[in-house]
Amino acid sequence: MENKNRLLAILFAAVAAISFSGFYHSYFALFPNLGRFYFVTHIHLFLFVCWFALVIAQPILIRKRKMVLHRRLGRISYFLAPLLVISIFVLVWNSVPKNYALSPEQAGIIAIGGVLDAILFSVCYVIAMVKKKNLRWHVAFIIGATLVVLNPGLGRLIGYYAGEFGILAMVVTPYLVSLSIVIYEKVKLKRPMLKNPYLLFALFWTCELALFIIVPQTDFWKELLQNVVAIQS
Repeated sequence: MENKNRLLAILFAAVAAISFSGFYHSYFALFPNLGRFYFVTHIHLFLFVCWFALVIAQPILIRKRKMVLHRRLGRISYFLAPLLVISIFVLVWNSVPKNYALSPEQAGIIAIGGVLDAILFSVCYVIAMVKKKNLRWHVAFIIGATLVVLNPGLGRLIGYYAGEFGILAMVVTPYLVSLSIVIYEKVKLKRPMLKNPYLLFALFWTCELALFIIVPQTDFWKELLQNVVAIQS
C-alpha cells in the first residue's frame, strides 16, 4: 500500500508538472504582463493549483497514516471541485465571442471541448466521492478527473514542439493510462475487466470524444453559439 501511495503522489506530481509546462509559453512566460487575460483565468489557475496540491498531498498523508488530516483536506474538494467546474464554464462563456470572430467553426470546437471536459471532470469527481469507501473506485476516478485536468496543458506542451501531435496526445493519453491499468490488473491481479473502474473511465472518455466530433456540427450548437455572441455583443 505504501508503494502504491508513493506512486500515486509521483503520478499526480508528474501530471501537475506537465500541465503547468503546457501553459508556460501562453501564460507564465508573460508574467507580470497578464492584463490580456480575463480575471477568471487567474482564478481558474489558482483553483487548479489547489486541486493538484490536494491530490498530491492526499496519498502522502495516507502513507504517513495522517487519516484525520486526509479526511479534512478531502472535504475541501467539496467546494474546490464545483468552483473548478464553474470557472471552466465561465472561461468558455467569455472566450466564445473572441473565438467566434476569428472562426465560428473553431469557436464551436473549442467551446464544446471545455464543456465536455467540465462534465467529465464532474462525473469522475462525483463517482469518486460516492465510492470514497471503495478505495479502488475512489482512486480510479480521482485519477480520471486528474487526466481530464491534464489534457489541455498536455496538448499545448506537445503541440508547441510537435504541432498536431498535441491533439493526438490529448486523445490517446487517457486511453493509454486507463487501459494500461486495466491490462495490468487483468494479467497481474486476475481482476475481471468488465467490472474494472478504469475501463468505465475509458468508456466515458470515448463518449466525450464522440460528442466532441458530433455536437459542433449540429444546428443546435451553432445557434447556441450565435446566441452567446449576441448576448455579449
